[in-house]
Formats: sequence, structure tokens, C-alpha cells
Amino acid sequence: MPKALKIISFGLAISIGFAECKNKASKSNAKEFEGIITYHEVIKDRDSLFNLEDTVQLFYSHGNYVSLHSYRLPSFHLVKDYYFKDGPLRLLLFNNSDTLRKLQLNNPKERLEKFSVNKINDKILSQPCEEINLTTSFAEKDSKTYTDFTFVFSRDYLSVNKEDFKNWRLGFFNKVVTESGEFYLKLKAVHYDSSHKNILSSKTYDVISVKKQAIDPKMFEIDEDKIK
Repeated sequence: MPKALKIISFGLAISIGFAECKNKASKSNAKEFEGIITYHEVIKDRDSLFNLEDTVQLFYSHGNYVSLHSYRLPSFHLVKDYYFKDGPLRLLLFNNSDTLRKLQLNNPKERLEKFSVNKINDKILSQPCEEINLTTSFAEKDSKTYTDFTFVFSRDYLSVNKEDFKNWRLGFFNKVVTESGEFYLKLKAVHYDSSHKNILSSKTYDVISVKKQAIDPKMFEIDEDKIK
């Protein structure tokens, strides 16, 4: 896998002992979110060969989404990113091809090392927030790499159907959604070498705006002949 694609894949990449929080989430009667989330995205790698700043619009409806990336420079980058609730994969479209590349959302070599939920004082878009932190490890031949994830969310603000994400096991994102019941307002993912000290790459998503509105189903139409 090309290095740039590997960096994107890890970043695009998510219970345990939190009964009080889960009870709170299970009692929620919040309406499921449908609309557009706009994020500020920053990707950096250790060698500065694939540094990127972008604005991303995520169109979400009933467990399906498409992310549209605004970055238009000629260097290799992601243009569209689809997720459909019915299967354990995502479809990625890059600027150098019209082919939709599959990203499998389950990997038996990935392990969950840590998982915690924390109350925080921060507010985003005037919403009270909580934070989920987790660490995953991935075995590669004779070594491991680690990724630390932080997800910031607000209960009952961007509520989703947890069942729609049950197949998204990459980065244990299914566990994040099971705990929160929400789509995130902020994401940080830092990828480390086997020492869990030296940063290989990082990715952040910070919400810019949220528009709650109906999404035209045509947004999710794809040419299946383009999938490889």
C-alpha cells in the first residue's frame, strides 16, 4: 500500500466499565441527526511528504454518509469518502483516478489497548461535551504500531442509530458509537511507531458548522462498476 494511502487509511480510521454513561445514553430520546457537518481537517506525517489542510463537508442520513473534500492541488489526496451502513467497508475516491477503492473496516490484527470516557469542561458550538480516549495497536510483521484516538462529542446533538455502525470495527469506531450514540464534533488520531513515543503521522478534524436538514438520497448514489 502506498505510504500516502496508508496514512489516510489509518486516520480514517474506532463498553468497558462505564455503566452510568451507558444508562444515560440508553434513555435518550434524541432525534437521529440528518444533515451536513463541516470540518477543518489537518493531516501531517513525520517526513512532511504528505501534509494537508482541508475543509470537509460530511453529508449524513440514516447511517450513510459521503464526505466531500475541497483540497484541489495536484498532489495525491482524497476527494470523496463513502460509508454505507450495510457493509464493513468504506469507498474512497482519490484525485488521480475515477476508481472507488475499498477500505475494509475490520482487521483481526488490530487490538484495543485502552478505552475511557471522560467529562470535560469544553463546549463546542455551545454544546456541553464529553471525550472518549482509546489506544489501538496493529501488528505488522515483527513489530507493532500504535494509534491514540480522541473523540469529542455532545450527547443528543448529533445522535445516530448505533446499529448503523456495528460493522465499523476499524479503530474500534463501533465501540465509540456504542458508548456515545453520537457523531463526533472533534477527532484527533496520532499514529506512533513500536515505541509508542515517536509520531509517524497525525490527523485532526475540528467541526466548523452543523446544518440539520434533509439530504437528497442521490448524494449517496455510486457507479458500482467503479469499485475495486
